[in-house]
Amino acid sequence: MSTTTEALVLSSLNAPFLLQPLTLSPPLPHEVLLRITACGLCHTDLSLQSGVFPTDFPSIAGHEGSGVVLQVGSAVQRVKEGDHVLLSFASCLSCEYCKDDHPAGCTTFVERNFGRERHPSVGSLGTATAADGSEVKGTFFGQSSFARHAVVQESSCVKVPEGTDLVTLAPLGCGLQTGSGAVLNTLRCSPTVSPKNNSILITGLGAVGMAALFAAVYLKLGTIIVVDVLPSKLAMAKGFGAHHVLDGKDPEVVKKIKELTGGLGVKWAVEATGNTKVLEMGFKALSNFGHLATCGTPGPGPLPPYQIHDFVNESKTFSGVAEGDSNPPEFIPFLMKLYEEGHFPVDKISKTFPVEQFDDAVAAMKSGDVIKPIILF
Repeated sequence: MSTTTEALVLSSLNAPFLLQPLTLSPPLPHEVLLRITACGLCHTDLSLQSGVFPTDFPSIAGHEGSGVVLQVGSAVQRVKEGDHVLLSFASCLSCEYCKDDHPAGCTTFVERNFGRERHPSVGSLGTATAADGSEVKGTFFGQSSFARHAVVQESSCVKVPEGTDLVTLAPLGCGLQTGSGAVLNTLRCSPTVSPKNNSILITGLGAVGMAALFAAVYLKLGTIIVVDVLPSKLAMAKGFGAHHVLDGKDPEVVKKIKELTGGLGVKWAVEATGNTKVLEMGFKALSNFGHLATCGTPGPGPLPPYQIHDFVNESKTFSGVAEGDSNPPEFIPFLMKLYEEGHFPVDKISKTFPVEQFDDAVAAMKSGDVIKPIILF
């Protein structure tokens, strides 16, 4: 049975997000129909609008959703009707990487999260149609949760206990797990791994960078340095436990980072801006044997601003990070526990907006006034 709902629809490149009526088709065997409670707003959603991430239009974005299960497909095993869920990225659940608890490395990750296909077996069959009968692309990150209802992939669902704050914790499924996972899973930071230089640099204090900071503070790393261009974000980071805050516009920022680490440079770095100049700065700030993990991307095309020669001479490592290399059914409950214990204060960086005030949410995020807007449906 189809479902009538409303969703924020992008009609074309650079078009506004407009709330429009839609009809959702019933869930396929491995899909779930949700009543969406809330959805975090991420810069990646805006990248669809601007064309940084190419997509077909009309399109529904949203990939940090939460909600309640209304209906499940015939083959669904993870959740049942009435369950409360947080949503994350989609994966096949059966390839070598998925079975090894690394679903962000799924061999069909791109198709399932960006290809806008419900499932390889059904090709481009869509989940939603507009009032005029035309198809509207869904399944962004397996969910397209900028909507009052959504047909989502089973693999995107993380069951959580009833009573879970589905509003505050909605954004855990992407940016927040990406930043924290970069520190905990990719870099595997620890004071005991490098006791003489357990230092970390975090560049860019959006939700990803703030989550990386929360993880670094939780680990009690010896030297935590953050870089951003907004004084308000730097002050906030200082309050969360950063030891040193630096202005990214300072031409001597690398020199200052070296001074703060006894001339060595940082052991670890998390880059969360997608800006190649910032990436270059982070690489220069690494110590010998240092490891830089980038969560941000400028989109297809630009190359890393350093040479193989630099890696070899200084024994440095550079890694890309997708979704914090996390396994959401395990990692999201872990982040929920950290939140409950006061180690992951996502409530301090978020603000809610009714869906009718979506444009205000975008403006607040772009200005830096709000780190993580949460849209209420």
